Amino acid sequence: MMTKSIKSKGFTLIELLAVIVILAVITLIAVPQILNILNKARLSAAEDTTSGIIKSTENYVTSFMLQNNGGFPDGTLTFECTTDGCQLKETLDDSYNMDNLTTLDFKGTKPTSGIITISNSGKDILTTNLNINNFTCLYSKGKSSCIEKQEIKENGTKVYFNPVEGKQCSEDEYTEDQSQTGITEGCMQWYIFNDNEGSAVYTLILDHNITNNVKWYTTGDNTKGPKEVLEALRDATTDWSDELISPTPYTASWTYDGQPHSYTIDYSTYGNKSRLISAEEIAEITGASKSIEEGGIGWTLQDGDWFFLDGAESNSAIWRTQVANSSKTSKYAWLFDNTSDCINNEETCINYGCNVEQSGTFGYWTSSPSNYNYFIYSNAWSVFYKGHLNRDTISHNDRYGVRPVITVKKSDLLLDSFKF
Repeated sequence: MMTKSIKSKGFTLIELLAVIVILAVITLIAVPQILNILNKARLSAAEDTTSGIIKSTENYVTSFMLQNNGGFPDGTLTFECTTDGCQLKETLDDSYNMDNLTTLDFKGTKPTSGIITISNSGKDILTTNLNINNFTCLYSKGKSSCIEKQEIKENGTKVYFNPVEGKQCSEDEYTEDQSQTGITEGCMQWYIFNDNEGSAVYTLILDHNITNNVKWYTTGDNTKGPKEVLEALRDATTDWSDELISPTPYTASWTYDGQPHSYTIDYSTYGNKSRLISAEEIAEITGASKSIEEGGIGWTLQDGDWFFLDGAESNSAIWRTQVANSSKTSKYAWLFDNTSDCINNEETCINYGCNVEQSGTFGYWTSSPSNYNYFIYSNAWSVFYKGHLNRDTISHNDRYGVRPVITVKKSDLLLDSFKF
């Protein structure tokens, strides 16, 4: 009697391995695409939320004017946003009816942090750091944009940017001729500073002055702000791109002999293309804003004397011989490059730590007054070729020029980031 042999059917080891490889390939292809789709959806939701918040801000301006007979403050209104909402920081005088006008009302996701400003009599709305669902969002010139958190850049990080075209350029496109005083177009060298965590923008200062030397303000009264400097800044940057982020207003305020003084620079009056660096920013960059107990030099806006950027306190014994260190290099060389002694050329910025010198200018003006003793109304702060923040007479027109600061979207300097 014969029996039939029964063969079992199944996958061979080679067939199983082939299936596993195919599934792995499909996973490698599909998962990134799925994650990209999800990320774009999160990005779109964050941008929609930003647009909704800005729409609420526009409605706020309308409601404010309706409630106050068409009036709106000349200064800047600032709203600080938290998970509880966006709250007005300023306290306005009793001439304004502020009922239900101290917060922004909007629907949807609330930002965990961020600042919204309204300036130019309600016409300009700006935010650069709304943090929504792990995205940092900005709004400027009618557009919203969000990017994921980016690596923080150190102060003095070098970048190349064409302000006329409003876009990044390469180091190969830059030449040293582009760093000459008065050059305002083409591929120029800039330095990043104060790149705060959670910000969607970079703040950049140029490596050279874009004007010849000018007065801070002719009249000798620093309570009116740097009128001459701002006009020169406006005239030199007329052709710069409208895509640059509008500068936020700057306010200087101080008290002298019991009398309060202040002024606010509304950069929209001067073209909204660029701004000046402030003495407070110089102090923050160099650590001079710290108290002496914390290792700083205790500088404040009302200190009458100056300080070296690398930390030495000024006094008559060292101020003419101070260098940053034994190798004559400064950590803050980028803040006073392309300067020199413009009177006798016996001393140069290189002796005090800068990278490259350029005759014809001591340095450049800041936006801040210096308020000290009998100099209360006649001095302002400048960055000096000897590597320090210096106070000088605002009517001097043979020493300081204009060095612009611009604000750009991080997405404009990061090619792999989301753009408008």
